[in-house]
Amino acid sequence: MKSGRLAGLGLAVAVLWAGPAAAQEQQRALPPGTNPAQRVVYPSQDQDVAQQQADQLECYYWASDNTGGWDPYVAHGQLVEAGYVAAEQADAAQGGAVRGAAGGALAGLAIGAIAGDAGKGAAIGAVSGGVVGGMRSRRARQSAESQADAAINQFNTQFQQWDRNWTACMQGRGYTIT
Repeated sequence: MKSGRLAGLGLAVAVLWAGPAAAQEQQRALPPGTNPAQRVVYPSQDQDVAQQQADQLECYYWASDNTGGWDPYVAHGQLVEAGYVAAEQADAAQGGAVRGAAGGALAGLAIGAIAGDAGKGAAIGAVSGGVVGGMRSRRARQSAESQADAAINQFNTQFQQWDRNWTACMQGRGYTIT
């Protein structure tokens, strides 16, 4: 029990000695990559591979902090998830005309039975229900596509800002970026 407390105390002392920036770096998860735009990075001041990797990671975090905490990998995952949801909504809307026709036929059947011609009422109900269901289906698909386009545009805008920040950080550390 004492060794666990001492280890925790040692970590706390190390964090206090290293400062708040080190504590923040320890709490962050490592990203899948530190150069998501796949830029060409040339170490123009003879930095070795280990230094370049450390600089890229620090610039990754710096770019995220200076883009309002926006992380390209997290945002990409959210964008993909939103794409799946939009696709499911579009698929669900696809059958709107058929469901509308079936519902219209049932309503028309009831109305037609009262009027004395259930078959004619069902046919009229099916056509009108199919038209209304098809229009709803089309609007739902267009709405899902519009939302997906807006999300992609927003991601691209944020990524461009993030990439400018990352590039500026790397250039400030003595790298040529293309």
